[in-house]
Amino acid sequence: MVQIGIHAVISIIIYLICIALSFQVMKAIQVEKIIRKGKTFEAQIFLLFAAIGLGYLVGSFFISFIDASLQLSNFF
Repeated sequence: MVQIGIHAVISIIIYLICIALSFQVMKAIQVEKIIRKGKTFEAQIFLLFAAIGLGYLVGSFFISFIDASLQLSNFF
């Protein structure tokens, strides 16, 4: 049971780190040029949601990769 809790905490930390990194990357993209003038709040919300989506996908990849690599010990 403790192992499941540790896995959950590590997963949350990985997700938060990936979301924060993707948000930093998304800030470099100038979405304001695509969105109409005067809609900066909508552009910021779009950046936030895009960063959450990208961070979730990248975090899921890393968690799956770590889980798969831990399962390799059962192979040998």
